[in-house]
Amino acid sequence: MRTIPTVVVLVVIMLVVMALATVATMAQSTLAQATGAQPGVNAATEEEIKALETKLADLMVHGAWDEYEKLLAPDYAGITYNGKLENKEGAMLGLRNGPRKVIVMEPEDLHVRTYGETAVLQGQLTIWARESGRVSTKVERFTEVFVRQDGHWHLAAMQETPTSK
Repeated sequence: MRTIPTVVVLVVIMLVVMALATVATMAQSTLAQATGAQPGVNAATEEEIKALETKLADLMVHGAWDEYEKLLAPDYAGITYNGKLENKEGAMLGLRNGPRKVIVMEPEDLHVRTYGETAVLQGQLTIWARESGRVSTKVERFTEVFVRQDGHWHLAAMQETPTSK
């Protein structure tokens, strides 16, 4: 019996999440047109998600990995800035044992769209990190999908793309 490689499973999960977000966007847009409401805007949720993004950045700077892990959904799937696919276990292993120490992480240009118990956050991160005694700066655009589970928001999916400021 053949097993499916983890990378294939992560790609399928990410594609399903993106497909669901697309369907939710279309449904929300149709509903908004029918009712005259502005699509995907919920001020309270928008502030919650932006605050959560700031908290995730602060936890990363302080190396508070146990708290950070609690904010990831059990089935978290990510695509890192270098195209690496990762699940929750792989992400946490890399954060805890990686050679890079984040000094400053600044989320900015944040835009949130909500779809019931799901929120999509897009923005930009500027990251200063120390690795092998050198400090470097990296700027990346990102898309994150948050889901509300048991009354709390969790990061379910993430994709990062390197860019210049």
